[in-house]
Amino acid sequence: MVRLSVATAAFLLVVASAAHAEPAPSPEAVVRAYTEAANTGDLERFLNLYHPDIRKFRFPGLLASEGVAHNRQAYAKSFAANPDLHVKIVELISLGDKVVVHDRVTGLSGGKTSDEITAYQVENGRITNIVYIERIAR
Repeated sequence: MVRLSVATAAFLLVVASAAHAEPAPSPEAVVRAYTEAANTGDLERFLNLYHPDIRKFRFPGLLASEGVAHNRQAYAKSFAANPDLHVKIVELISLGDKVVVHDRVTGLSGGKTSDEITAYQVENGRITNIVYIERIAR
């Protein structure tokens, strides 16, 4: 009969769990999922892609918002006000944990369209930082 110590059994469980754990999605995949969640108006899926301590900045570095709670309120209003919102990725560049995207946003209230350049930092499958570089609405 083989006897395992509690510590050995716990170690084996951790190793077995890690061996079956799914790898985190790539930063590009996370940003594409974020865009799709916006397009479907799925607030929970959208917010689940944020790290709990998400920080958003306006270029060149002004802190605009911090944390999921603030973003929940802002995007609940935004999705409700823009039910026809559609984000199209025009161009995407990814390097390491950074993704830079040129988006074209249509379906905004008042029939407006917006071109936006945004930089994302993604760690372990979650967006940790966003920098809004430029937005031109028409």
